Amino acid sequence: MANEISLADDEQWRSLLHFDRGGFFEAPRSAVIDSNFFLAPNGATDPTAELEATLNAFREDPKSMEAGAHALCRFPARALWISRMTGEQWPQGAVCPDLDVWKERYQDASVGLVFASGYLGNPASFFGHLMIQLTPSAAESKEWVDATQLLDTSLNFGADVPATDGLAKYMAKGLLGGYEAKFSNAPFYRNTTIYSEREMRDLWHYELALPDWDRQLLILHLYEILGQDYDYLFLTQNCASRIARTLEVVVDTDLTAGSVAWVTPESVIRNIGTINSSSGNSNSSDQPLLKSVTHVPSRRLITEQRYRALSSAEKTAARRIVPRTDHLDLTRPEYLALSPKRRAAVIETLQSHVALLRDTQPQATYPDITRRLQLERLGLPPGQQSENTQTSTPIHEATPSSAIRAQGIYNNVLGSGLRLTIRPLHYDLMDSEATRMPNAALEIGTTKIDLGYGNPKLREFTLFSITNLYTQHVPLPASPTLAWHASAGIARSALDCNNCLDGNAKLLAGKSSQFGSHIPFALIGGQLRTQRHNDGALAPMAQAGLLSHWASRQRTLLTLEHADALQGRSSRSTHWNIQYRLALNNNLDIRVEAQGDDDARELAAGMSFYF
Repeated sequence: MANEISLADDEQWRSLLHFDRGGFFEAPRSAVIDSNFFLAPNGATDPTAELEATLNAFREDPKSMEAGAHALCRFPARALWISRMTGEQWPQGAVCPDLDVWKERYQDASVGLVFASGYLGNPASFFGHLMIQLTPSAAESKEWVDATQLLDTSLNFGADVPATDGLAKYMAKGLLGGYEAKFSNAPFYRNTTIYSEREMRDLWHYELALPDWDRQLLILHLYEILGQDYDYLFLTQNCASRIARTLEVVVDTDLTAGSVAWVTPESVIRNIGTINSSSGNSNSSDQPLLKSVTHVPSRRLITEQRYRALSSAEKTAARRIVPRTDHLDLTRPEYLALSPKRRAAVIETLQSHVALLRDTQPQATYPDITRRLQLERLGLPPGQQSENTQTSTPIHEATPSSAIRAQGIYNNVLGSGLRLTIRPLHYDLMDSEATRMPNAALEIGTTKIDLGYGNPKLREFTLFSITNLYTQHVPLPASPTLAWHASAGIARSALDCNNCLDGNAKLLAGKSSQFGSHIPFALIGGQLRTQRHNDGALAPMAQAGLLSHWASRQRTLLTLEHADALQGRSSRSTHWNIQYRLALNNNLDIRVEAQGDDDARELAAGMSFYF
């Protein structure tokens, strides 16, 4: 008995109970708050008591119990693990219909993760989303994205948010606590519809190479935790941390380790890409934990690739037959001049584009246009659509989201100095990638400190800064969309001073366009600010800019911003900024920046390290 009870100190037992890795002075406690997950009254805080109760429950005769009632039916992973550790065999005869169905479908399944790229329409999805994927063995030899794979099971961890909670309440409870969350399972095609089709997010499937015993233990454990309640917090107890802790049942590594205090899906994926497949109670393996990576492009990216693969004449035909979102003209001479096979390529591209519009901006005309395109496609031979095979960088190989930058600076009023910029996460317009969200920016906690003008001075602190240019990636008609920017923080009110910090919050909206590799944009809105060094608490403002992609590793950003609180010269300010970035590799870049306002000019140049 003493040997059995000593198992309560085993890390794998604690992982099965979801006793998270805590601080040195923190009392151990399970992250599961559902009492049904424990067999001992104090099992959520005492792993020894839970082990004793589990052993007693497993040893009970199942013959007199109702179907599914025996502890062996509820906790098959615990039963498998204890039996392996002690050699004890459990009583026969337990009737477990739900468990039998689970095992029949998934006992030979491969285990993977699905990463959905970031989505700026929901604060909880800013940094991406993570799910567990179970792929039955019968589908392993097929393409992962074929029709069979769409019936795979995704296990999603998410908060239960009442429909009546507004954005402010949602943010407050998400950051401070108040929501409960749980694992739920659904066919993968449902997640494809939500993430890839409706929210235009790319999906990445990361298949894991787990030793067979570990894989079986994990699959049984997933059955145990389905529907169990957990606390939920945006930054620390989210889909990434919860899935990481679940995988740690069979992976003897802290999968949430990173450079910041919070946990993001990206950090978990990066850790998985760097470790080997092993656990504390199975034979160690030198095999990488990550077996393969498969990209499932969003509807937006599929449409873009199909359009780019068309010839010049086919692109012209596509634009002529759909000149507006509410009009389809299949009698256009540019279209009729094409061969039947090339018409098929044009129709398939338009079908993809209309599907994108239908899912993101529904209009009454789309069902009829969709039907007419389908009828036209049925009358054409198999097409020769050759989609553009542009490669996309998986998130674990993309530029890391944390950065530190050192720059030499020269200010024509203040003189020379050194600027240190620390960005805990995530990306700006100069380093955003399609792997995250193209032509968008999301920065949290960026801090700039100037050295050289006497004592170190805080130059700027960005609580958050979000920009989405919402560019149209193909020149086909679409409903109008808004580019927007929202930010809050503190910054110097002018370039010629060291001690003129003011708080500010901006909200801007407008339009952007894409012309080849150049994206001009214009936004208008307002700035709410403190008045320690400014006149006027509320200042209408306008911003114009040009983002240019000169090459795969070179970008420039020009912005001009004007704010006027309509209280005289002291309430007005005009600021211009020119930035250049040269990426040396995934971890280093060179940045040059010139800026000016009504009072001074400033030049900065230096290097960034991403980690």
